[in-house]
Amino acid sequence: MNYPTNPIFNDSHQDQMNRLKGTTGVAMKFKDGALVVADRRASMGSFTASKQAKKIHKVNDYTGIGIAGSVSDAQALVDLLRSELRLYQLENNFDPSIKVAGSLLATIMHGGFRRYQPWWVQLLVAGVDRRGAHVYVLGPDGSLSDEDFFAIGSGTLLSIGVLEHAWKPNLDKESAKDLAIAAIKTALARDNATGNGIDGLIFVKDGDQVVTEEIHIDM
Repeated sequence: MNYPTNPIFNDSHQDQMNRLKGTTGVAMKFKDGALVVADRRASMGSFTASKQAKKIHKVNDYTGIGIAGSVSDAQALVDLLRSELRLYQLENNFDPSIKVAGSLLATIMHGGFRRYQPWWVQLLVAGVDRRGAHVYVLGPDGSLSDEDFFAIGSGTLLSIGVLEHAWKPNLDKESAKDLAIAAIKTALARDNATGNGIDGLIFVKDGDQVVTEEIHIDM
């Protein structure tokens, strides 16, 4: 997660796509739900601009978003999605699914991409609805991918290796939580744009209800 590069802190201007690399986020499905976690560091080139950046956002009672990329773009998209999902619920008297949330974001981002005004972010949309657990991955071009697990940001290659090795569809909540934290910690150990702690959301199906648990780990 990055603030716009300031030449005071960087010898050269970064390419726009490099803005997508300043964080590590992980999302996955597990036996009874889904989770999304990320680190807390926001960078401005080589400078650590924030040690308390909020990269995990709850948009309703059963959906969370993990963000990497431009801070302002990510914040605007999260606020917009919250409003649009609320409007959807009021107009249809029906709770929007996780796929509706992902598809809405994809449409917004694709529109910007086609107008040559892309949203410089990667997003993870995770949660549990009446159809079960879901994880969607979005790119700045508006691409939308349905995954069992995924990682975004500068620590992607480090984290995805951990997930590929250990993820299984029947993981229980605690095992999934431990795996996600291990994946982020691997990135913290080797990626200088990742650090300063871990935050996350866990969504668990409990009968007709979805129970939410927060993760906060100081480092």
